Amino acid sequence: MSAIAVLPLPVVALQAPALAGPQGCPAEGENPLYTFTNISKSTRPTDVYSAYITGPGTISYSENETANVAATASATVSAEAGVVFAKASTSIGVSVTAGRSWTAGFSYALEVPSGQRRRMRLFQESRSFVVKKQTWNVAQCKFLTNYSGASANAPRTARVDEWKLES
Repeated sequence: MSAIAVLPLPVVALQAPALAGPQGCPAEGENPLYTFTNISKSTRPTDVYSAYITGPGTISYSENETANVAATASATVSAEAGVVFAKASTSIGVSVTAGRSWTAGFSYALEVPSGQRRRMRLFQESRSFVVKKQTWNVAQCKFLTNYSGASANAPRTARVDEWKLES
């Protein structure tokens, strides 16, 4: 039976399987073990943005649009993104996904400071984290590391967005 154990922040890991295998070692079937560290709140850019203006001035954006946002991840995480993001969602406290879309009426305005060339872009709240994957080896009676230090930044499944100026 798997359980979630929260270790001293910022490390979150799924608990190791109960002892059941030969010589008191855990049996296979509870594999793999994913550990998530360096968890932080972040944002991911969407594909919804305004035209550029040079300030001083106000950028106004009012459209019905479909916004799309996607995760970024190292190659090792990308290869199994669905599994990693599902495991992360049960471990880090918020649900994350490889990508999402939503359609809404967006109506916002932001001030551009004098002499600066900027545009507005819609960002979606995300979580950035580092993943370590380990697989239990019954013969050696220990976890073997498949990969560690793999990074990801995944948007939340819930809509939590924010408009920002960008150059």
